[in-house]
Amino acid sequence: INETTRALIIHSPNNPTGVVYTEDEIKRLAAILQAATDKYGRPIFLIADEPYRFLAFDGVKVPSVLPLYKYSVLVSSFSKNLGLAGERIGYVVVNPAMENSESLVGGVIFTNRTLGSVNAPCLGQKLMMASLDTVPDISVYEERRRLMAEVLDKAGIEYQLPAGTFYFFPKVPGSSTDDVAFVAKLQEHRILAVPGSGFGYPGYYRLALCTDKRFILAAAEGFAKAAAEFRG
Repeated sequence: INETTRALIIHSPNNPTGVVYTEDEIKRLAAILQAATDKYGRPIFLIADEPYRFLAFDGVKVPSVLPLYKYSVLVSSFSKNLGLAGERIGYVVVNPAMENSESLVGGVIFTNRTLGSVNAPCLGQKLMMASLDTVPDISVYEERRRLMAEVLDKAGIEYQLPAGTFYFFPKVPGSSTDDVAFVAKLQEHRILAVPGSGFGYPGYYRLALCTDKRFILAAAEGFAKAAAEFRG
């Protein structure tokens, strides 16, 4: 953080790791940003990207940044939180405690209009309005998470159980950190994954739980074979 820093973006629950930041962690981050704001004489914004806020497991609560830091902005997506893939409609919440918050809201609206390419379709807007009081059934993802953990355990693949989102972020088997090569090996066994290097985490890869549990179970043999072949 220096005199040119204008904002910091956090993503919780995190894609791809599934980590949920605690309230204490956000408070400590807020203290750092407030100190930098005071030092440089202008706000450093904390932007919380929360498209998976309602997809947290085991009773984990996702703390809001709004009461913890005055210069905070929350952005989110209906498509992830409500499981409506393809309906790319999101929203922005500007902390009302912020000075000139109306100007920031106006700037967001103006930018959205001038870009033109991100205007939400009318049908999608109506669908979102009808879904505002909907609560996602996360038990579906919890069951898929449990099954994926069993599959990875049997294959001897290391991972950290995600606290939220519908992703796993396992470690590449063995001593190698070549995530691209292992993703290619998985593909040989008809399993699709995303290399972790694309997220800045070489040596890991992302798996999505957006599929029926029968496909997760059917992939068990492929994971075991791919891991064994990759270890040599």
